[in-house]
Amino acid sequence: MMSVRRATASAPRLTSALVALALTVMALASAPVAAALTSISPGDELDGVGARGTARCTLGYAFTDPATGVSYAITAGHCNAGHSSYVLDRTTGALGHFALTVASPEDPLADDYGLIDFGSNHSQRVMYGMPIGGISAPDPRNAVCHDGIRTGVVCGSFGGRLVGRQYLTTGMAQSIPGDSGGPVWQLSADNTATVIGIWLGEHFDGNGSRYGRFIGLTDILVDVADETHVL
Repeated sequence: MMSVRRATASAPRLTSALVALALTVMALASAPVAAALTSISPGDELDGVGARGTARCTLGYAFTDPATGVSYAITAGHCNAGHSSYVLDRTTGALGHFALTVASPEDPLADDYGLIDFGSNHSQRVMYGMPIGGISAPDPRNAVCHDGIRTGVVCGSFGGRLVGRQYLTTGMAQSIPGDSGGPVWQLSADNTATVIGIWLGEHFDGNGSRYGRFIGLTDILVDVADETHVL
């Protein structure tokens, strides 16, 4: 059924200060939540937290409504399979909730995407320091990359349309739970990333060939715009 992120000191004192600083940095790096940071960006690690447990996914695309200041993120719809109470961006500590979920657990080839409302948190148009130029339909002439919190960045080729709004990739089929929802992008001539889709996982055809699978971002714009009035 489809359901509709200075002072000088003596050497001993300086050494002690450096040790204390190092311990602080290590503690922060190991902490699952950094509540003081309130930004979201593609590639962030997401937790959908609910009564049925926690679903871990990757944030695919983030944007802010300039009229309201509300920031949104797009990920895979099946990341909300547990009907989460809230969403935690584990990378930054930002909190949000699913405003729209489209997924059919019994049909992996159906539309699969989710929209998260992150309120007044700030969206960042960067992905691991790489500027995001915008979004577009896939360009079959260019290499395709995707990023997931488990697999990391993997690149391959565009494999054409699978069915409906879903597309295939070749040479980058590997996917581990947690990668779902991550950004699928192509490198533009100005060395910025153009996000073309949201990663959904793997696909095996009748001959046993293995592909990657994503839903086109521009294909779901109308549905997302109905909720946010902007993208």
